[in-house]
Amino acid sequence: FIQKPSWNTAAGFVMIFLVGVAVTLVFPRLKALIAGLAFVLLLVLLISGSTYMFVSQGIWVQITYPLLQLIFGYIGVVSVKYFVTETRKEKIEGESAETNRMLGLSFQSQGMLDMAFDKLRKVPVDNEMKGALYNLGLDYERKRQFNKAAAVYEYIEEHDAEYKDVGQRKKKLMQASETMIFGDDFLGGGSAGDSLLSTGSDTRPTLGRYEVIKQLGKGAMGVVYLGKDPRINRTTAIKTFRFGDDFEPAEAKQMKLKFFREAESAGTLSHPNIVTIYDAGEEQELAYIAMEYLEGDDLQKYTKKNSLLPMRKVLEHVANIAEALNYAHSKGIIHRDIKPANIMLLKSGVVKITDFGIARITASSQTQTGVVKGTPHYMSPEQISGEKVDGRSDIFSLGAMLFQLLTGEVPFRGNSPAALLHQILNVPHPDPKKVNPKLLKPHVAIIDKAMEKDREKRYQKAGQMAAHLRALGKKIDSLKSGSRTGKK
Repeated sequence: FIQKPSWNTAAGFVMIFLVGVAVTLVFPRLKALIAGLAFVLLLVLLISGSTYMFVSQGIWVQITYPLLQLIFGYIGVVSVKYFVTETRKEKIEGESAETNRMLGLSFQSQGMLDMAFDKLRKVPVDNEMKGALYNLGLDYERKRQFNKAAAVYEYIEEHDAEYKDVGQRKKKLMQASETMIFGDDFLGGGSAGDSLLSTGSDTRPTLGRYEVIKQLGKGAMGVVYLGKDPRINRTTAIKTFRFGDDFEPAEAKQMKLKFFREAESAGTLSHPNIVTIYDAGEEQELAYIAMEYLEGDDLQKYTKKNSLLPMRKVLEHVANIAEALNYAHSKGIIHRDIKPANIMLLKSGVVKITDFGIARITASSQTQTGVVKGTPHYMSPEQISGEKVDGRSDIFSLGAMLFQLLTGEVPFRGNSPAALLHQILNVPHPDPKKVNPKLLKPHVAIIDKAMEKDREKRYQKAGQMAAHLRALGKKIDSLKSGSRTGKK
């Protein structure tokens, strides 16, 4: 017979209570696996206990409600946990995506484009992200990293083939990377002197943070560009150097270290007659110096007999140059390449010395290659002999330049570089008054003193030469003033 004891109802309420406690308080606190095992255990206990009581004792225990409560309660707990977990996961992923986006944009603003692309690829590609990636591609173009720019455009294309002009840009850049060698040589007869600008891209190239606008000129060691610092909207001149062309890899590395040391030293100079150096850096094997942009002409323009500056102006300019050299020498910095081409006469009438620190690198290049770049008309005897030079070497060069600015001829000539070097080392310079009879004896005396073969007999300080030039200028001014007074 089936029995229903008096405690059956009470037992049912107790089981409902216990199951309710398990579902509401215990299961939510357990890990998914443990909660699942606990559910199965309770389920087995309810069914097996009820079955045992029925089979062995003939007692019917009501477990329907506790059983349904357990099953649906567990399903509810699992559903809530899943919903909470997914919500949290979405939140974390959203926060992670935002973090990667911010890191990517930060890296991009610092010029670390590879790290930027790595972070931005982890962000879901929506319209905003397409714009960020497109700008990253443009930055790669400006850095002339065309393959990487094409890779960015291809990534955008995978998500939206119609986005802006990514398809055209990718195709154009792939062609550019195949037909151009970054440097001084181009396949297909490209311009050798305009390497940064002949990129096949319509974006403006950059060096470091500087935008390259146009080429200004080309020298023995590299190309000079007109640039712009977008941070402060300042126009700059950017002089570039490619050491890999003249040196083996190990030597090129040493030259770069020397280059940056020289640039750092030159950057400490602050004088109204010395060009200001703003920055130095390296990008893709191309070293560069960003410096003050000067509007004017170098003094080479005024070295021919039919284009000489007035003598009084020459004295004033060379005195200013001598004072600037005296300042640099006091800082332990020697120019080593004083010549008209390295002196700028600005539209304002101010003269400025350029290329401080660069001549030493050029000299090292000449030593390594065995080729003298340019004609050494202004080199001092000790410089030609390879001796250690000091400020007096610059004074000799300044004297040679003064000779040319006053006469329209260089003091030494030769049919070959070897003959020219022999003249500088062994033959006295000609009398400048014989070349230009209008010169005064003090003109000749200053030139002779500056161009002594023996540096111990030269001006020992550039400031001394400047003082003599200014004294001569004042004497000429007083003679002119007296002459005008006499005529009146």
